[in-house]
Amino acid sequence: MARTKHPASRTRNHPKPTGVATAGTATSSAAATPTRRSPRSPAAKTSPRQAGRQKKKYRHRPGTVALREIRHFQRTWKLLIPAAPFIRLVKEISNFYTLDVTRWTAEALVALQEWITTGDYFTPLIGCRGLSGSVV
Repeated sequence: MARTKHPASRTRNHPKPTGVATAGTATSSAAATPTRRSPRSPAAKTSPRQAGRQKKKYRHRPGTVALREIRHFQRTWKLLIPAAPFIRLVKEISNFYTLDVTRWTAEALVALQEWITTGDYFTPLIGCRGLSGSVV
């Protein structure tokens, strides 16, 4: 016989009526109504068991955020130095040293700009760790 899923049945504990008048007794209306907490009250939001706990911050698996950042930065072309002033500066410096180099390809300028900006980023990191002078 094949297994089938059975829906879970909820059993609710209905409070028994407490203020029902029987043949020989009389009860007041205050005793007949059960006391309930307001759903908007702060006491209703936290149970005594959860009062000391804080909600855990969601953490991604290792490497997920790094891969997302790699995809983001591969899509963007935001460089630290704007391209037009950098190109003018490179051409001015190359003309100062030699007049033979007059043309630059776009790929060469982008590669040079990325190399310079990463060098500016990594040089202080290497220098503050004392690794800049030691080559093994």
